[in-house]
Amino acid sequence: MRVNTIGEAVRAMSVHMANMYYYMTKAVLEDFGDEARKSFERAIIDFGHERGRKIAEQVRADGLPLTLENLDLYYDIPIAEGWDVHRSYENDEKHNITDSCTFADVWMEKDWAEIGHIYCLIDIALREGYSDNVEFRPVRNVLKGDGCCESLTVYKDKTKKGELL
Repeated sequence: MRVNTIGEAVRAMSVHMANMYYYMTKAVLEDFGDEARKSFERAIIDFGHERGRKIAEQVRADGLPLTLENLDLYYDIPIAEGWDVHRSYENDEKHNITDSCTFADVWMEKDWAEIGHIYCLIDIALREGYSDNVEFRPVRNVLKGDGCCESLTVYKDKTKKGELL
């Protein structure tokens, strides 16, 4: 496959990563049973926390506050270039709608939505790793049968918005 744009590259890598997640989780569940789900959850949460901490370190290194906007500005993958993302910032909240999710497309095609949805914990964990004052609130999710993914990212305490925590 020849890739011509960043968006195409992000989508291609997303398909590869979604397939890797599918085959890895499928093999582990076949070998160790349903109890392995908790291990997947723990791994995704740990991974999300690490990613969020690293993003926060970069924001802080540039002397900037840990705001919702800076989380997106310093985000560690070019998600906006490869996914159909619509963002708006109002009243100290970020509203996000993702019309399509490459990961979800792969997992639904393989009838793996329930296990694929475990990966969505990454969104909560990444914000937890980024700042104790930032919270991710899922609203809708295509892996749960919704037409799109929708979320809010908010400050838990607006009086501490953007503090260099």
